[in-house]
Amino acid sequence: MSAPKPTVPVALSTEAIEDLIYDARAGDLEALNADIANLSSQHSCPEWQIVASAIDMEEESEGGTGACVLHFPAANGNFEILNALLQKLAGADAAQRTAFVNHKNHSGNTALHWAALNTHLECVKALVEAGSDVAIKNDAGHDAVFLAERAAWSASAEEVKEDEEGNQEIEMTIGEEQEGGEESAGEMSAGRQVVEWLFSSEKSAGLESGANEGSSSA
Repeated sequence: MSAPKPTVPVALSTEAIEDLIYDARAGDLEALNADIANLSSQHSCPEWQIVASAIDMEEESEGGTGACVLHFPAANGNFEILNALLQKLAGADAAQRTAFVNHKNHSGNTALHWAALNTHLECVKALVEAGSDVAIKNDAGHDAVFLAERAAWSASAEEVKEDEEGNQEIEMTIGEEQEGGEESAGEMSAGRQVVEWLFSSEKSAGLESGANEGSSSA
């Protein structure tokens, strides 16, 4: 049984929604602004209502994602596009804005889940500051912190694998590698930066670390 479709301020055509999502996904800010302005004029409504109506309504069985226009710049790390959309949403009241930034796709993922999974710290910050709930869990039972931790763990495991495969090269240039190793040891991975920021956020009360424990069920 399919989930009920979300209520939106404006009933946009499928083509209009696809155009907005395409602009956001492609990172074309000029086209995105123009399309939003045109639709706002066409429907005689403020621009934030157009943004808040840009949700892929197609059923999953028909190839739909259920994602909103925020998901794509969040996943791609395109802060410029994401910030432009969030600024337009500032015209909505707090409840409407919060509901939209926490919109879940067909897998239960919010835009914050996608930003955290792909370790885009600036996008994570922008979404949380706009009202994204860091405690929301997707259909697999994972919150944004878990996904960022899993990304950090995966990156660390990959680095270890590369180090093991490159043992001979390391031995040949041992002096240089040791010097560089000390510097890299103090660097924090993108995933770990997202995790640490989320835990330090005032809105992260009650979150628990657990990617390593639950990675087998991810």
